[in-house]
Amino acid sequence: MKRKFNYYMITAAVIFFAIAADIFIVYQLENYETRFLELYGAEQDGYVKIILEQINRLEDQGTEDDITAIISTLDSTASRYWTLSKDESILFVKSVTETNRYKGFADGAYYATKTASEFMNSLKVNQVGHQIIHLDNDRFIASGMIFQWQKEQYRICLLTYDRVILEDNVLLECKNSIIIILSISLAFLVILSMIMSRTIGKQGRQIRSQEERIVWQNQQIQRLDEKIKREYSFSASKHVFKGNILNEFLNTLDEKNVFPLHFAVFEADKKEVRDEFLERMQAVLDNRVLRFCMDDLRVVLIFVKYERKVSERMIESLENWNVRALADLYCEDNLNNYQTCFEQFWKEVSDR
Repeated sequence: MKRKFNYYMITAAVIFFAIAADIFIVYQLENYETRFLELYGAEQDGYVKIILEQINRLEDQGTEDDITAIISTLDSTASRYWTLSKDESILFVKSVTETNRYKGFADGAYYATKTASEFMNSLKVNQVGHQIIHLDNDRFIASGMIFQWQKEQYRICLLTYDRVILEDNVLLECKNSIIIILSISLAFLVILSMIMSRTIGKQGRQIRSQEERIVWQNQQIQRLDEKIKREYSFSASKHVFKGNILNEFLNTLDEKNVFPLHFAVFEADKKEVRDEFLERMQAVLDNRVLRFCMDDLRVVLIFVKYERKVSERMIESLENWNVRALADLYCEDNLNNYQTCFEQFWKEVSDR
């Protein structure tokens, strides 16, 4: 009877320790995720500043439609999107379709939760700030500010769904490591609690099998992470290619039957302006836009798998006082060889 009592006491102590460890780890994971979102928000603030610089370039010649056009050309998904409001009235949310749903509504109707309302009320003029908010039971990291344009005040915000950040492969690897450690600890505690059981041998074999599987899974995750890192290092949004390899890209796109393609030629006033233009493209364009530096002044952009209206709107938004669009060519299909089409198009541009 005494042995039985001691066994239950040890089991109860082990279970109590496991519960306390679980609560502590969950609490630490919450703090870890919150801190990581705060760090991401600081980086996201810089993106808002870049977009504001584009809006300021409109000066007095632009309209509110021009501002919404700039925002609508940016990448907007259910997990990351922009909002724009003036005098507490919503001007833009996520996309044109989503905006029409909120036309005539105050921005307070969209930012209806307590955290979202506090964030909107805390925005300052020409000073970007960020905060973790909740909308419809979802958590977002929001960056925003108030800016003045044509003597009116506007509020612009960028919202990113927290799972887009927290489910990044590198971060997931860290979280999985923590979960694996927790799993091993719980398995060890189970062994301690069942050490007086006749099935200790069977449980030991199961744990060894789990450890081998964990090692294999970690190896697969590491290989996948390295592969993704290599692919990201060659991302089109991070590189400017020389014009002499453009034909290689066109042949590859032709062989893979990729269409449509939209070619656009831009010319800068001088080489320094061209370099600034290419740097700005890193923040504005995504991986489906290939950039080629043809000479000291001219740049060719190839929009891959874009609808014509979308790519034309983007081309117009990329122009400014020092960089102008010379010409563009839209190829709806690749019935004709891409290289032949571009060579004829480039000859016409050069002859101007």
